[in-house]
Amino acid sequence: MKRSTFLNRISLGTGGLLIIPAVSLVQSCSYRPTLRTTISASDSPLLDEIGETIIPTTDAVPGAKAANIGSYMVLMYEDCMTPEDQQLFVEGINELDQRASQTYGESFTTIEDVQKLELLYTIQNEAEAYYLTMEGLEKVPVHYFSLLKNLTISGYFSSKIGMMEARNYVPIPGKFESCIPYSKYDKPWAI
Repeated sequence: MKRSTFLNRISLGTGGLLIIPAVSLVQSCSYRPTLRTTISASDSPLLDEIGETIIPTTDAVPGAKAANIGSYMVLMYEDCMTPEDQQLFVEGINELDQRASQTYGESFTTIEDVQKLELLYTIQNEAEAYYLTMEGLEKVPVHYFSLLKNLTISGYFSSKIGMMEARNYVPIPGKFESCIPYSKYDKPWAI
């Protein structure tokens, strides 16, 4: 074998050994969502971000994240949902994170707020279209986004923040007043 042929083969082999780690490094930089089989406390940050996008923090009132909506959803998932609803919820969370990854290349928790809102609007429109196609059926299967949105709303408004800061709260009921002044800009009363 000639010396030049030997050196060419060695350099190609060495170059190939350097390219393989570089390719895996580049692949590791892109986000790949994990496919969940269940929901646990480790998913609370993702659920908090989804809830915060649905009920955001404003100047006047803290949002769903401040109410620990993720922990509430995990609790409801573990203790109150039927196995069918649990499966729907897990599949929905997987789909949402997968779509964030496909559309923006990142997890739902790391994309910009505008992107989160855009993604949830798209999914909400799909849910509305889904319900229109199911019109006329006696029992319509729930869309995962409806389940997610209902959990966010019920969890937020049953939390301390939702009851005491987002609504008018009277800790001890007083006398009955049949007519009280109320404008459309007032907070609703907590029950």
